[in-house]
Amino acid sequence: MDQQKIGTFLKQLRQERQLTQETLAEIMCVTNRSVSRWENGVNLPDLPTLIQLADFYGVELRELLDGERKPDAMNTPETKSATEETARKVADYSNDVMEKVTHRFHYMYLISIATVLIYLVMNHFDFSGSPVLQAIQGACLGIGLGMLIVGAIFTSKRGNGALFFKAHQLNCPNRK
Repeated sequence: MDQQKIGTFLKQLRQERQLTQETLAEIMCVTNRSVSRWENGVNLPDLPTLIQLADFYGVELRELLDGERKPDAMNTPETKSATEETARKVADYSNDVMEKVTHRFHYMYLISIATVLIYLVMNHFDFSGSPVLQAIQGACLGIGLGMLIVGAIFTSKRGNGALFFKAHQLNCPNRK
């Protein structure tokens, strides 16, 4: 997938509707910065938002993932292979998103382990006389354990429920 091409296509679709980034952001319940990042090819929307964009613009998800419109002849019943290709692209997109999230969690775990190790080293040496070093030690323990707990929650089976709850808390009427 070519993020730049997809971003250019998203920008073209938005401009055809004569919408500003701010207006589209309100409709999609995201920030205008997110819309800008999509259109510049910095990153792509998540899969539910891509589906919502495809419905909003009246294009197929396959067209969004290809970054271009397909001729109407492609939308005939004989396009079984095109449908399979779309499913493959959606799966690839989901895998890319999951890979990025996994990398972020790996970094988070590494940082949390490092901060807990710093705490343990500092705990080995007695810093009871220095309030600054005690504060650093406490911060290391809090950050380390907090990151481990958050990582464990979001990587568990219930993590999707937490993400769903977060989406509901946005209380956006346009969100499906």
